[in-house]
Amino acid sequence: SNDKDLCQLVKDPNIIGMRQNSTNVKRKVAVPPIEWCDEAWVENKFGVPPSKVVDLLGLMGDAIDNIPGAPGIGEKGALKLILEHGSAIEAMDNADKVTHKTYRESLQNNQDIIRQSLELATIHTSVDVKLDLDQLKHCEPDRSAAYALFRELEFNALTREFADSATLFNVHGNGNAPAVERKYSVINTRENLDGLIRKLWETEHWSIEVDDSNSNEKTSCYYKEEPLGLAIANSAGVSHYIDLQNFEGGRDAAVSPLRDILSNGFLEKTAHDHKRDLGVLKMLNIEPEAVTDDTMIAAYLLDSTRSNYTLPYLAQTNLDLDAAAEIPEGFVESAFRTCERADFAFQLTPLLRKQIEENGLSQVYNEIELPLIPVLADIENAGMKIDSDSLNAFSAFISTELDTLREKLFAISGREFNIGSPKQVGEVFEELNISTGRKTATGQVSTGRDVLDELAPNYEIAQFIIDYRELDKLKATYADALPKMVGPDGRIHGCLNQTVAATGRLSSTDPNLQNIPNRTELGRRIRRAFIPEIGCKLLSADYSQLELRILAHITRDPVMLEAFQNNEDIHSNTARLVFGAKNEKELKEKRRLAKIVNFGIAYAVEAFGLSQRVGISRTEAKQVIADYFETYKGIRKYMDDIPKVAREKGYVESLFGRRRYFPSINDRNFSVRSRAEREAINMPIQGTASDIVKIAMLKVDAALKKEGLETQMIMQVHDELLFEAPKAEVKRASEIIKREMEAAAELDVPLIVEIGVGDNWMDAK
Repeated sequence: SNDKDLCQLVKDPNIIGMRQNSTNVKRKVAVPPIEWCDEAWVENKFGVPPSKVVDLLGLMGDAIDNIPGAPGIGEKGALKLILEHGSAIEAMDNADKVTHKTYRESLQNNQDIIRQSLELATIHTSVDVKLDLDQLKHCEPDRSAAYALFRELEFNALTREFADSATLFNVHGNGNAPAVERKYSVINTRENLDGLIRKLWETEHWSIEVDDSNSNEKTSCYYKEEPLGLAIANSAGVSHYIDLQNFEGGRDAAVSPLRDILSNGFLEKTAHDHKRDLGVLKMLNIEPEAVTDDTMIAAYLLDSTRSNYTLPYLAQTNLDLDAAAEIPEGFVESAFRTCERADFAFQLTPLLRKQIEENGLSQVYNEIELPLIPVLADIENAGMKIDSDSLNAFSAFISTELDTLREKLFAISGREFNIGSPKQVGEVFEELNISTGRKTATGQVSTGRDVLDELAPNYEIAQFIIDYRELDKLKATYADALPKMVGPDGRIHGCLNQTVAATGRLSSTDPNLQNIPNRTELGRRIRRAFIPEIGCKLLSADYSQLELRILAHITRDPVMLEAFQNNEDIHSNTARLVFGAKNEKELKEKRRLAKIVNFGIAYAVEAFGLSQRVGISRTEAKQVIADYFETYKGIRKYMDDIPKVAREKGYVESLFGRRRYFPSINDRNFSVRSRAEREAINMPIQGTASDIVKIAMLKVDAALKKEGLETQMIMQVHDELLFEAPKAEVKRASEIIKREMEAAAELDVPLIVEIGVGDNWMDAK
């Protein structure tokens, strides 16, 4: 077969691929009809060994097999990322370190798509297949059975193709579930609204859904508009749309009684994406209370690897309820769909709540994720103030620097070329007889950052290209983009997402404020543009080495435990014990390597990935990992044990019970299985870190409010919380924040929080 994905199965000497060749008509080159493909052939063809083919396809995609891949990342980009980071998962986990803007943003914003692509690209070999030649004969399919299967699997194109032989559902159809007639109504009079409210007082629980179809595309709570209406479902198939646009007596005649019942703390309510509701309802001065369930959050906790948590999808997969194919007469579409979503949420709630309890997720759900929703809404509404003038000035400065670099590069090369094009840069290198020693999968000269770093000491043009690309990225991604995102209050209001990262971490979008650079002086100038209001300071509270402290606690490794309990520098410790640093000079040189290894081990890095990060051979990397495990034996045992737990249970947990399932942990395909094992090893660490940070956010928010302080949380970035505090409150706020964050969890090693205060984000670090 010529299918690229089959190359993942090649394994010397047992499995060798066989490809059918054809004559190259254009060049009139005759080739053998059959080509045999071993591991060396695969690596020569794709630039990676068979074990990394899935990673390559997961990033670059494959249109023939409907594998979407990462938008904006082609074959060259995928190969570069895998060579630099070892795998697609590690590239996503280290996306903030990727210098290429398009690749970085794609890795950050499309993690669910990439994970889905990896799954689609994976050939599962753990299938018990008994071949029967008679059964392999071609025959006409059972079209009705095929339609039902394709519909269940959401193969939309095939579903449409086979639809002519199956019965489609009408507006009242509910898939294969028992028929429940949908009784949806529109309420636009006070009399009917009062009647509904009387029923709600007697209802055990009900669901709410806002109609924000008029809001703009921005996801932050700050940018929401007044809703067109809202729906309340109080029984299966029964939903009522309160039409605020056309309400008799005006909008306020409906808002007042709605405010009373929605803000009642004794009536339990269900929502779906309640943070969005809070952003919309605040426009009506309504603050809902007693929202005891959020179907989006519940579904996410039950399976954090999904890419779809919409109500229609959840209703179809959990209840076999389909969205209506047609809008009934008398309804506008937005009103009907809002009723439908409220109905779905109502019917999903008891089912998801039961699954939450049965899977031991009640603590994470009730004590972490649900209480966090209003805290995140407050952060989004608060926003972060930026100094647009300084960014505009910085952009002008970068433009001048880029012009200067462009002139220097063209002078050295003797001609103009597109500096952002790896292909054209490679051509210039060939013209200048500069050998990079590497080729891309397509045979072009490799000009990635790692290659340029190697050339820079000897070739001025390489350093100029590095400088140019870095400046161009800063200008486009931050200096030019951020001022355009400022709201009418002079602040940037991003969105913090609870249901994106499989580990439980929050993600940031519109814009992604978690990846503001701080490693170079030019990058730090971006952070300096984030400033407080007049009379305030920015206060940064950052956990020190949180993931490594969690690793020490979970693994019970005596060497690492002792280092943290004695407040020793863990990286210096590793430099001495693993790398043999004997004096201050050696310690300074080896500490950087030790830091890479410490954090790499927490992500279950392999020799291939470590060799790329540290710049050593795979053989040397294997020895480093062996020496590391000889020193930290408890970590070795943990990394051996966790995959066994995942195989036995199908999942692993954080210290607080957050789960992540690994259906491919028993796959016969080595690449698939090893990727699942690495993710399983990392999950308890990442998951616990996410839980601790979220608990800290809750504790700090409650403590600041209890003290009556005006200090407000304005951003969460990895293990750091950022606050804006009036100058008079800085000392007291710092004490409260440090106390509450360090008390977020009881571990066998102390949690340490470092506080910084400044007139901008950078100076607060």
